[in-house]
Amino acid sequence: MKIKLLFLSILFAINCLSAEKNPITIGIAPHSSTRVILESHQDLRLFLEKFFHRPVEILTAKNFSEFTKRSDKGTFYDLILTSPNLAVLAQRLGGYTPIMTYKKGLSTIILSKDKNILKKDKFPLHVVGLDPVSFPTLDAQEWLSKQGFKEKEKVEYTYTSATDSAISILMNNHADMIIMSLPNYLKLINKKNKALVHVIYKSEPKPSRIYLAKDKNKITLKQWQKALDAFSKSVEGKHHLEITKLEGFKKISPEDLDNLDEIVDKTMKRLYN
Repeated sequence: MKIKLLFLSILFAINCLSAEKNPITIGIAPHSSTRVILESHQDLRLFLEKFFHRPVEILTAKNFSEFTKRSDKGTFYDLILTSPNLAVLAQRLGGYTPIMTYKKGLSTIILSKDKNILKKDKFPLHVVGLDPVSFPTLDAQEWLSKQGFKEKEKVEYTYTSATDSAISILMNNHADMIIMSLPNYLKLINKKNKALVHVIYKSEPKPSRIYLAKDKNKITLKQWQKALDAFSKSVEGKHHLEITKLEGFKKISPEDLDNLDEIVDKTMKRLYN
């Protein structure tokens, strides 16, 4: 009997230890290639491993649509970092709570190798975006539409999996224009290519990428709030800002996303209709 109890105690201890070592999953929207995402968020991963004393995995998806559907289920990721329209859906459908964002808003950029591309009369112009539901894509498409460039008439959209892929497409003359966020433009386009491209459109800063979490995987929302606050003040957080070309962190509440209904409605139609 004593041996049996000892065996059960050891088994219980092993199970507890295994549970504590279950990896924490961070889901990051695929705004760049997997390689770039992993490199630019290593500081976040290492900090959270030290903070929670558990392994941390960084996960993404092949495109924004797939990533968002996973986020909306509420079971794939413990922490999410995504664009504001997709953050609203993660909040409404996946049960996540917005915690933190960046002080620097994200501007949308449209690039072309021809500075007079919008004055051309050879239609439709081929425009490459990241994904039909990425925030910069929706923003740029709305702007082009207001300039009279309606889809399937004057413009034709295709999509790629990452910003660095879009840059390659443009530089190899396989698109007339590409869409991206300003931080990705600053981070990914080298000096040589910058001399060859022109900014056709640059939006006013819009809400930045947003961190969301929930009570999950033995971490409470309150613990996530403490962890992200600590990260924002850490050496790792400072280095992360330098790499991503973002300026600082700030806390955010669910009410701060209440003014995004129009773009969220478009996102929902493209995802689920």
